[in-house]
Amino acid sequence: MKPAAIEAPNPHPLPSPGGRGGAIVARRATPSFHRSGGFTLIELVAAFTIFAIGFGILLQILGGGLHTTRQSAEYTQAALWAQSMLDIQGIGEPLQEGSSSGQFDDTYSWQLNITHYDPPPVSGAANGPIVDPSQAGMGGGLRPGQMQLLQLELIVSWGNRYLMHNARFVTLRAMNPATPGVNGPRGLPGLGG
Repeated sequence: MKPAAIEAPNPHPLPSPGGRGGAIVARRATPSFHRSGGFTLIELVAAFTIFAIGFGILLQILGGGLHTTRQSAEYTQAALWAQSMLDIQGIGEPLQEGSSSGQFDDTYSWQLNITHYDPPPVSGAANGPIVDPSQAGMGGGLRPGQMQLLQLELIVSWGNRYLMHNARFVTLRAMNPATPGVNGPRGLPGLGG
């Protein structure tokens, strides 16, 4: 018989996975790329860019809203000034054709133009009553020439020399023509003798 060969022991033996004898060959470890739960630099830059664009759009919307609110408040103030100015016209003094101007305050100024207004002719009312006497108050109809219509145009201006804003208000006012002995003082309606 042949004598059995004696093997040299392995200086670095590795245990076998099953607990059986034998050696396992070690493989070279390759780096594996596993996410550790953080964000990469590109993801952070992209997120910051999206946030900055959204924030910029939001600021523009808010800025536009503030501008619109301020402009609306200015137009409302102009309308209030105009209403108060037009309400007092023809009270205490008869309206006179012409133009006048002035200041409401340091910001708002006004110009009032008063002109005679000729209404368009009514068909079928050449010399007869415009309103049927039975339908008119106090049983009397209106005839052409009994009332004088005046057009009041009020222009309210505000702003600075670089950007002026104007609002135009137009209305009609009816006045009795001044007829001596028929109307009361200064041609006011209802004060006749």
